Amino acid sequence: VQNAAVLHRTLVQVTREVGWRLRKTGLCATTVRLKLRWADFTTLTRQVTLDTPTTQDQVILTAVQALLAQVWRGQPVRLIGVGLSGLGPPAAQLSLWGTEEDKGQHLQEALDALRARFGADVVRRASELDN
Repeated sequence: VQNAAVLHRTLVQVTREVGWRLRKTGLCATTVRLKLRWADFTTLTRQVTLDTPTTQDQVILTAVQALLAQVWRGQPVRLIGVGLSGLGPPAAQLSLWGTEEDKGQHLQEALDALRARFGADVVRRASELDN
């Protein structure tokens, strides 16, 4: 794939699947990894460690997009993968007032419940839609 829009949609879909599996296990991740294989079969991986453990697709996607922006220069991509490591139990910090992270977590839980009940494609981001 050499088209940036197709690459982005694929990255969103793969990130959503990885995030879903992470949440199903009840774990959080601290490290996000991107794997790319170019048309000539050269393979590279890049990773970043997050400030706080996460289970949220958007946090994972933002980290992966930043890694992709560092290495992709428009060349054809044969394989793209997203991985997580530094897995552990979620650390809950109670707050008197809801934070942005709490809102994101509640949104993610609602999306997961909808997908579990009605199927994986019941709710999608606009960036995942074909133009």
